[in-house]
Amino acid sequence: ASAKPGGKAAAPGKPAPAGETTAAKATEPLDFSALKDLNASGSLRIGALTFSNIKSSNIKLDLKAKDGNVNISPLSANLYQGSLNGSVALNAATSAPQIGLKQKLTGVAIGPLLRDLNGADSLEGNGNVALDITAQGTTVDAMKRNLNGTMAADLVNGAIKGINIAARLREAKATIATLRGAAAPAAASEPQKTDFSELHAAFVIKNGIAHNEDLSAQSPLLRLGGAGDINIPEQTLNYLAKATVVATSKGQGGAGIDQLKGITVPVRITGSFEQPQYKLDLSNLANEAAKQKIDEKKEELKAKATEKLQEKLGDKLPGGLKGLFGK
Repeated sequence: ASAKPGGKAAAPGKPAPAGETTAAKATEPLDFSALKDLNASGSLRIGALTFSNIKSSNIKLDLKAKDGNVNISPLSANLYQGSLNGSVALNAATSAPQIGLKQKLTGVAIGPLLRDLNGADSLEGNGNVALDITAQGTTVDAMKRNLNGTMAADLVNGAIKGINIAARLREAKATIATLRGAAAPAAASEPQKTDFSELHAAFVIKNGIAHNEDLSAQSPLLRLGGAGDINIPEQTLNYLAKATVVATSKGQGGAGIDQLKGITVPVRITGSFEQPQYKLDLSNLANEAAKQKIDEKKEELKAKATEKLQEKLGDKLPGGLKGLFGK
């Protein structure tokens, strides 16, 4: 930068933070003017394409465009170890352009796809995703706030990243034991992720808010259920998952929490896509553990009472009645 006589050189400009740059782009007007005069019909084949940071190959599509209405159907491509099939419809003739997507992704690696799509490193797994959505607006932000439709995902052999529920349950169990006088175990460093063998979730999207009520994830150690909202325009989460320990010590971190089998612990998930916050409701864990202990004690007392009754009455009962008491 040039300096004025007797003055100091102007400070070089600093680039805007990534978040501000993304927000600025989201509010920039979308320009579909070129499509209003497009009249075309035909088939197109593309070897490789990167669009909005999404990488694809072997793209095949049929295109029809007239007076601002563009229809791409069928549309197919290979991407992220899987495939995509569906259609795209765009109406650029209105003051607020409308877009509709019907897509089915089959056998895709969801982790790399999400990282390229929005930078989120929150989920791993392979499987299928179905989309049937519409949006309308003159900016990306407006499109997100007018996003409506449905989405469903079925994944296998993956992980929810950012929290290790098994490790947190072991920590909670150790805390309860310490309060009862037991020695505190040494802390262990473990990957912050919760493995699953299967995961299903379906969403209804209304005005940019994706609502889910049927989360179902399974692993040898845990069963996860839950419900909540994903705010797509604000890129935030408000979700309540419920983790139930199953009767096995196999799988991720099973050793050490077998005694918690059958107990359900709520997990509140909030925050941003990039930095989600996880909070376990440990008060429920303590209550459930106490209830389970009481139930076990009841069964123990019941068994002892039955045994004593057998001893007192066994010899006095006719043979046919002894079988009622296991004798």
